[in-house]
Amino acid sequence: MENGEHPPKRPILFLPEIPRERIDENQLRVEAAALELFTQQGFHGTNIRDIAEKAHVSQGAIYMYYPSKEAIFAGLVRSYRYSMRKFLERVFRALEHPFSRNDLRLFATAMRSMVYDDAEYWLLMYIDVIEFKNQHFLRAFHDIPEQFRRLLGRKAGLVQQQPGWCGIDPALVMAMIYFYFHTYFVIESVMHGNHHLGVSDEEAVERFIDILLNGLWED
Repeated sequence: MENGEHPPKRPILFLPEIPRERIDENQLRVEAAALELFTQQGFHGTNIRDIAEKAHVSQGAIYMYYPSKEAIFAGLVRSYRYSMRKFLERVFRALEHPFSRNDLRLFATAMRSMVYDDAEYWLLMYIDVIEFKNQHFLRAFHDIPEQFRRLLGRKAGLVQQQPGWCGIDPALVMAMIYFYFHTYFVIESVMHGNHHLGVSDEEAVERFIDILLNGLWED
């Protein structure tokens, strides 16, 4: 690299299965610079010149990839959604018994990694809500149980056949679990919650799983 610089670090979610059309190094530099500036200065507080200087490219080079600043923002959202989808596909493939204690721990660990390792991308979501009325991320939250139904596949039917299952749609249950873990780790990481439930991450996860599997009242 020129001037002893290193290529921009890709967050953990981007490591597998990067789309072939997204491999251009200058484009990655532009996206990395834009992500940092948007999450530090806000979308409207950042201009193309700022991004070009941060990425060490010309403003003209940026326009080779993106016609506008909002197009860069939309590209970051697409990159994140693509990577999150691939990440969740791998997570769900790894779940052998989705509502067992071990697999719920695995799911919690995956959610923790998704939030902690890519906190800047979650900040994009809040920027989208404030500055674009969630226009770019809205589809990501459309009918989450249906998305998880596809990811669970035949495992959902097997869960429903197990003795003692509560009868609730497994995809709906998994969506609720997802939102619990997502909210917990976003508060801890993005909002600097600092053990906002008064216990460690590990204990918070274990107590939630206890309540989920055993309920609140003893027989």
